[in-house]
Amino acid sequence: MPPCHGIKRVPNRYPSMFESITRSWGIVRKSFGVLMGEKQLLAFPALSGLAMLVLLASFIVPVFVLGENVLLIPLLFIFYFASYFVVIFFNSALVHAVGEKAGNRQVSLGGSLAFASSRVFSIAGWAVFSATVGLILGIIRSQARNRGLGGMVASLAASVIGAAWSFATFLVVPVMVFENVGPIAALKRSVELLKSTWSEQVWGGFSISGIFLLLYLPAIGLGILLAFLGQFAILLPALILYAALVFVLQGAVEGIFTAELYKYAATGEAAVFKDELEPGKISG
Repeated sequence: MPPCHGIKRVPNRYPSMFESITRSWGIVRKSFGVLMGEKQLLAFPALSGLAMLVLLASFIVPVFVLGENVLLIPLLFIFYFASYFVVIFFNSALVHAVGEKAGNRQVSLGGSLAFASSRVFSIAGWAVFSATVGLILGIIRSQARNRGLGGMVASLAASVIGAAWSFATFLVVPVMVFENVGPIAALKRSVELLKSTWSEQVWGGFSISGIFLLLYLPAIGLGILLAFLGQFAILLPALILYAALVFVLQGAVEGIFTAELYKYAATGEAAVFKDELEPGKISG
C-alpha cells in the first residue's frame, strides 16, 4: 500500500445507509480473507498481547503498595504510556505488513517490526497524547463514583468524550505509517478522512464486534456452566487458550480493517483487493 501524501478524497455524494453497510461489510469480509492468506499477521497482536501481560504483571505490585498515595497518579501515567506504546507499536507493524501485501511485496515479521522501530518517536509521541487523555478520563470516572446525580453526569460525559476520541483517532496509526507525519498532523488527518467514511467505520466496527462476540460466547457459556457445576478448573486452561486465540484473531482483523479503511478514505479504493475491485467499490 503506497503512501498517500497529499491525496484528498472528497466524495461526490453522500452514500445511502445500504451502500455504507454493504461497503463496510465488504471490507470486513475481505479483511478476514487477507488474514487467511497471510496468517503470519497473527504474530503482531500475539506479541502485543504477550507484552501487555508482562507490563501488567510488572505494575501490579507497585500499584498495590502505593494504594491512595499521591505517587499513584504519575505511576498510572507511566503505565498508561507504556500500554499505549506497546499497542501502537505492534499495530504500526501490522499496518505496515498489510501495506506490504497490498504492494505485492513479501510480508516479513522482522521487516515490519523494524519499520515500527524506525517510527518510534512518532509512536512515543502519540502514546503520550493517548495516555494523557486516557488518564484524565479514568480519573473523572473514578472520582464520579458514589457522587449521586453529579457523578452520573460526569461519568456519562467522560464516556461520551472517550467515544468521540476513539472515533476521531481511528485512523491515526495508518496515517503515521503511510504518510510519515507526527502525532498532531496524524490526528488532524484522521479527523479529515473520517468525515467522509464515518459510516464505514461505524458499521465495520459493529460487524467485527458482533462476529467476535459470537466467537466468545461459547467460551463464556461453557465457563458459566462449569462454574455452576463446580467443575470450572477442569477446562480453565482450554478456555483461556481459546479466548486468547480469539483475541489475537480479532486484533489482526481490526488492524487489517483499519489499514484498508484508511486506503479507501484516502483514495476511494481498497488497495489490498484492487485486483478484484473497481475504484471506490467493495465487491460483495
